[in-house]
Amino acid sequence: DQLHILIENLLNISRIEQGRMIYEKSVFDIVELVKEATNELKPNIENAGLTLELETPNNLSAKVNADRGKIKQVIGNIIDNAIKYTVRGSISVSVFEEHGKAKITVKDTGVGINPAEINKLFAKFSRTKDAYKTNIVGTGLGLYVAKKMIEAHQGDIKVHSEGLGKGTIFTIELPIHRI
Repeated sequence: DQLHILIENLLNISRIEQGRMIYEKSVFDIVELVKEATNELKPNIENAGLTLELETPNNLSAKVNADRGKIKQVIGNIIDNAIKYTVRGSISVSVFEEHGKAKITVKDTGVGINPAEINKLFAKFSRTKDAYKTNIVGTGLGLYVAKKMIEAHQGDIKVHSEGLGKGTIFTIELPIHRI
Protein backbone atom coordinates (compact mmCIF):
# COMPACT_ATOMS: atom_id res chain seq x y z
CA ASP A 1 0.00 0.00 0.00
CA GLN A 2 2.78 2.43 0.91
CA LEU A 3 4.59 1.77 -2.37
CA HIS A 4 1.36 2.32 -4.31
CA ILE A 5 0.77 5.65 -2.54
CA LEU A 6 4.36 6.74 -3.17
CA ILE A 7 4.15 5.93 -6.88
CA GLU A 8 0.76 7.64 -7.21
CA ASN A 9 2.10 10.76 -5.49
CA LEU A 10 5.20 10.86 -7.69
CA LEU A 11 3.07 10.51 -10.83
CA ASN A 12 0.72 13.24 -9.62
CA ILE A 13 3.64 15.56 -8.88
CA SER A 14 5.02 14.97 -12.36
CA ARG A 15 1.64 15.73 -13.96
CA ILE A 16 1.09 18.81 -11.80
CA GLU A 17 4.54 20.28 -12.43
CA GLN A 18 4.32 19.64 -16.18
CA GLY A 19 0.81 21.12 -16.36
CA ARG A 20 -0.60 17.78 -17.54
CA MET A 21 -2.88 17.00 -14.59
CA ILE A 22 -6.37 16.42 -15.91
CA TYR A 23 -9.27 17.61 -13.79
CA GLU A 24 -12.68 16.19 -14.69
CA LYS A 25 -14.92 18.78 -13.11
CA SER A 26 -18.58 18.36 -12.27
CA VAL A 27 -20.99 20.02 -9.88
CA PHE A 28 -21.60 17.98 -6.73
CA ASP A 29 -22.52 18.37 -3.06
CA ILE A 30 -19.35 18.61 -1.00
CA VAL A 31 -21.25 17.59 2.15
CA GLU A 32 -22.09 14.21 0.62
CA LEU A 33 -18.49 13.74 -0.53
CA VAL A 34 -17.15 14.50 2.95
CA LYS A 35 -19.58 11.99 4.47
CA GLU A 36 -18.50 9.38 1.91
CA ALA A 37 -14.76 9.94 2.47
CA THR A 38 -15.17 9.93 6.25
CA ASN A 39 -17.29 6.78 6.28
CA GLU A 40 -14.71 4.95 4.17
CA LEU A 41 -12.01 5.78 6.72
CA LYS A 42 -14.20 5.13 9.78
CA PRO A 43 -12.89 1.54 10.23
CA ASN A 44 -9.29 2.84 10.26
CA ILE A 45 -10.26 5.45 12.86
CA GLU A 46 -11.94 2.82 15.04
CA ASN A 47 -9.04 0.36 14.61
CA ALA A 48 -6.71 3.09 15.86
CA GLY A 49 -8.85 3.36 19.01
CA LEU A 50 -9.96 6.89 18.16
CA THR A 51 -13.41 8.43 18.22
CA LEU A 52 -14.93 10.22 15.24
CA GLU A 53 -17.24 13.19 15.18
CA LEU A 54 -18.78 14.19 11.85
CA GLU A 55 -20.53 17.56 11.81
CA THR A 56 -22.60 18.27 8.71
CA PRO A 57 -25.53 20.65 9.10
CA ASN A 58 -28.75 19.05 7.83
CA ASN A 59 -29.78 22.13 5.87
CA LEU A 60 -26.40 22.69 4.18
CA SER A 61 -26.16 21.81 0.53
CA ALA A 62 -22.86 23.20 -0.66
CA LYS A 63 -22.33 22.58 -4.36
CA VAL A 64 -18.84 22.87 -5.80
CA ASN A 65 -17.56 22.56 -9.36
CA ALA A 66 -14.54 20.32 -9.01
CA ASP A 67 -12.97 16.97 -9.80
CA ARG A 68 -14.86 14.76 -7.36
CA GLY A 69 -12.22 12.03 -7.28
CA LYS A 70 -9.33 14.37 -6.64
CA ILE A 71 -11.16 16.31 -3.94
CA LYS A 72 -12.09 13.02 -2.27
CA GLN A 73 -8.42 12.00 -2.45
CA VAL A 74 -7.40 15.24 -0.71
CA ILE A 75 -10.02 14.88 2.04
CA GLY A 76 -9.02 11.25 2.54
CA ASN A 77 -5.35 12.22 2.76
CA ILE A 78 -6.03 14.81 5.45
CA ILE A 79 -8.19 12.42 7.49
CA ASP A 80 -5.61 9.65 7.06
CA ASN A 81 -2.88 11.99 8.34
CA ALA A 82 -5.05 12.78 11.37
CA ILE A 83 -5.29 9.04 12.08
CA LYS A 84 -1.53 8.53 11.68
CA TYR A 85 -0.59 11.40 13.97
CA THR A 86 -3.19 10.88 16.70
CA VAL A 87 -2.17 8.25 19.22
CA ARG A 88 -5.31 8.66 21.35
CA GLY A 89 -8.32 10.89 21.41
CA SER A 90 -10.52 11.97 18.56
CA ILE A 91 -10.88 13.25 15.05
CA SER A 92 -13.57 15.74 14.17
CA VAL A 93 -14.60 16.42 10.57
CA SER A 94 -16.96 19.27 9.77
CA VAL A 95 -18.34 21.07 6.74
CA PHE A 96 -19.78 24.57 6.69
CA GLU A 97 -20.21 27.55 4.39
CA GLU A 98 -18.51 30.87 5.03
CA HIS A 99 -18.05 33.88 2.74
CA GLY A 100 -19.09 31.99 -0.40
CA LYS A 101 -16.76 29.08 0.30
CA ALA A 102 -17.32 25.52 1.38
CA LYS A 103 -15.00 24.83 4.28
CA ILE A 104 -14.01 21.39 5.47
CA THR A 105 -12.12 21.10 8.73
CA VAL A 106 -10.33 18.05 10.07
CA LYS A 107 -9.40 18.53 13.70
CA ASP A 108 -7.47 16.00 15.75
CA THR A 109 -6.17 15.65 19.28
CA GLY A 110 -2.87 14.33 17.98
CA VAL A 111 0.78 15.20 18.36
CA GLY A 112 0.38 18.73 17.01
CA ILE A 113 2.92 20.75 15.08
CA ASN A 114 5.50 23.25 16.18
CA PRO A 115 4.14 26.56 14.75
CA ALA A 116 7.64 27.39 13.46
CA GLU A 117 7.44 24.34 11.16
CA ILE A 118 3.94 24.84 9.75
CA ASN A 119 5.12 26.79 6.69
CA LYS A 120 7.22 23.89 5.40
CA LEU A 121 4.42 21.28 5.63
CA PHE A 122 3.24 21.83 2.06
CA ALA A 123 6.70 21.65 0.50
CA LYS A 124 7.78 18.62 -1.50
CA PHE A 125 9.48 15.86 0.57
CA SER A 126 9.06 17.94 3.71
CA ARG A 127 8.02 16.65 7.12
CA THR A 128 8.32 18.18 10.56
CA LYS A 129 11.34 17.09 12.54
CA ASP A 130 9.13 15.22 15.05
CA ALA A 131 6.92 13.46 12.45
CA TYR A 132 8.98 10.28 12.44
CA LYS A 133 8.20 9.72 16.16
CA THR A 134 4.59 8.88 15.33
CA ASN A 135 4.64 7.90 11.64
CA ILE A 136 7.91 6.56 10.31
CA VAL A 137 6.64 5.80 6.80
CA GLY A 138 5.57 9.27 5.59
CA THR A 139 7.18 10.59 2.41
CA GLY A 140 6.41 14.29 2.72
CA LEU A 141 4.51 14.27 -0.59
CA GLY A 142 0.83 13.96 0.35
CA LEU A 143 0.31 17.51 1.58
CA TYR A 144 2.24 18.97 -1.36
CA VAL A 145 -0.05 17.11 -3.80
CA ALA A 146 -3.14 18.04 -1.77
CA LYS A 147 -2.28 21.75 -1.81
CA LYS A 148 -1.59 21.77 -5.56
CA MET A 149 -4.88 19.98 -6.29
CA ILE A 150 -6.90 22.35 -4.10
CA GLU A 151 -5.20 25.41 -5.63
CA ALA A 152 -6.06 24.09 -9.11
CA HIS A 153 -9.71 24.40 -8.02
CA GLN A 154 -9.21 28.03 -6.90
CA GLY A 155 -9.30 26.85 -3.30
CA ASP A 156 -6.93 26.85 -0.38
CA ILE A 157 -5.73 24.50 2.33
CA LYS A 158 -4.47 25.74 5.67
CA VAL A 159 -3.13 24.20 8.85
CA HIS A 160 -3.21 25.44 12.43
CA SER A 161 -1.72 23.99 15.60
CA GLU A 162 -1.13 25.54 18.99
CA GLY A 163 2.01 23.43 19.25
CA LEU A 164 3.35 20.02 20.08
CA GLY A 165 0.84 17.85 21.95
CA LYS A 166 -2.04 20.21 21.16
CA GLY A 167 -3.56 18.66 18.04
CA THR A 168 -3.94 20.04 14.54
CA ILE A 169 -6.69 21.59 12.43
CA PHE A 170 -6.58 21.40 8.64
CA THR A 171 -9.04 23.57 6.71
CA ILE A 172 -9.85 23.01 3.05
CA GLU A 173 -11.67 25.82 1.23
CA LEU A 174 -13.41 25.53 -2.13
CA PRO A 175 -15.56 28.13 -3.89
CA ILE A 176 -19.29 27.46 -3.76
CA HIS A 177 -20.79 26.91 -7.21
CA ARG A 178 -23.57 29.40 -7.87
CA ILE A 179 -25.89 28.89 -10.83
